[in-house]
Amino acid sequence: MYFCLPIMSISVQALSKIYDSQKAVDNISFEVKKGEILGFLGPNGAGKSTTMKMLTCYLPPSSGTATVCGLDIVKAPLEVKQKIGYLPENNPLYYDMYVREFLDFAFQINKQQQASNKEKKIKEVIDLVGLNIEQHKKIGQLSKGYKQRVGLAQALLHNPKILILDEPTSGLDPNQLADIRTLIKNLGKEKTIIFSTHIMQEVQAVCDKVVIINKGKIVANDTADNLQNMIQQEIVVEVEFENAIDENLLNQIQHLLSFKKINDKQFMLYGKNSVALRKAIFEFAMQQHNALLMLKEETGSLENVFHQLTNQTNQTVL
Repeated sequence: MYFCLPIMSISVQALSKIYDSQKAVDNISFEVKKGEILGFLGPNGAGKSTTMKMLTCYLPPSSGTATVCGLDIVKAPLEVKQKIGYLPENNPLYYDMYVREFLDFAFQINKQQQASNKEKKIKEVIDLVGLNIEQHKKIGQLSKGYKQRVGLAQALLHNPKILILDEPTSGLDPNQLADIRTLIKNLGKEKTIIFSTHIMQEVQAVCDKVVIINKGKIVANDTADNLQNMIQQEIVVEVEFENAIDENLLNQIQHLLSFKKINDKQFMLYGKNSVALRKAIFEFAMQQHNALLMLKEETGSLENVFHQLTNQTNQTVL
């Protein structure tokens, strides 16, 4: 009989996935404690979905190890799947089925609970995700937000200890986004959750811990609070030059940590000392005989940290 470990729900050690010569996931390691909500961030193609597919035993790793509730994803895939509720990015649903009919079907194929509990469990998840009004509609008639709720409901039917949600808020309007965000936060009181997202405010509002992945490698792995402290030390300056400038010349600017190119004339410049960086930018513009049309300092945010970490050539794990 298997039991969840008391502290660590998920442990990933040196995990890699290689397709031919491409490393989709490159030697990553991180851990998620019981009851934590982990935000898994990265640009498109960074390796987020591939990592989630390995953790859910959908894809085998090329090397490395991972355990879910103490169970090895390679040695005990069936037992791992029993512990996990998974909502993939494309949310595969049967659009011709009615909501309640689909959940009845999902319950039956799961085979983890007694049939006598079926109606009770279906009602519980419908109430939990707010599908009461829509439960007798065909899934194909639902809005994107309610389709996401159906996907969450099927992931919760067997009362999993772990929830892995791949882009659960993608394509939602602001009201739907707020509802799903609140739902994830509430679910995190009882379950360990990993979810990927591109919405930085979501991470700041919901997550206990943040992992940022870029080009298959982890470039940040820290608590949300520690990242917030880092944000407060970061400054971001948006500049626009009168004429186009070679981006390689920007490395001459003192106190510059990194930059992001918007176009040939506009750039986001990242540093730590506001006065020193702004002075250095003015001096650089004078040396290049290129007038500054705009110099605007922005408030630090997790989004700025994300851009900085995923646009550097040589990243250092935080």
